[in-house]
Amino acid sequence: MKSNASAGFKSKPPTDGILATAPAKEEKKEKSEEENFKEMEEEVHRLLEGSAIAKVKKNFNEALIKAKEAASKEKKIR
Repeated sequence: MKSNASAGFKSKPPTDGILATAPAKEEKKEKSEEENFKEMEEEVHRLLEGSAIAKVKKNFNEALIKAKEAASKEKKIR
């Protein structure tokens, strides 16, 4: 029994501590990988559109920066 006690295990778990943390974990929902990929794809699409708009406005520097950023994010998706 000494080894269990030194590891932090107790014979009776605290009731208020477990109940207080359980609902907090349920409320925090993490996004699935599929949702994250979808958001990244949408961001790549927005960057490409921004690059095209900047090119039409003859702002080539901004267009190049946005295109490079879109390409790097697209590589992360793969």
